[in-house]
Amino acid sequence: MTQPRDIRVIDQEKLLVSVRKAAQILDVSERVVYDLCYSDELQSVKIGPKKWIRRITCESLNQYVENAVRESRIDTSTEHRHL
Repeated sequence: MTQPRDIRVIDQEKLLVSVRKAAQILDVSERVVYDLCYSDELQSVKIGPKKWIRRITCESLNQYVENAVRESRIDTSTEHRHL
């Protein structure tokens, strides 16, 4: 059996993206991205003198998707065993 290759939803030189861009990449709302940040499922940093600007790490986007795919595979294989 071959090993699954790494899933890269974003492969660019940038280290950080805006909440809006992260939402576009994941095809979810900005609110969902904020919720993922608050629950520590996505890593983010606050930038600026008053720390009002939030940016999401590109690596955490990739890791989030990899984890989601892995969990989906586990859920699917568990469902098939119960049928």
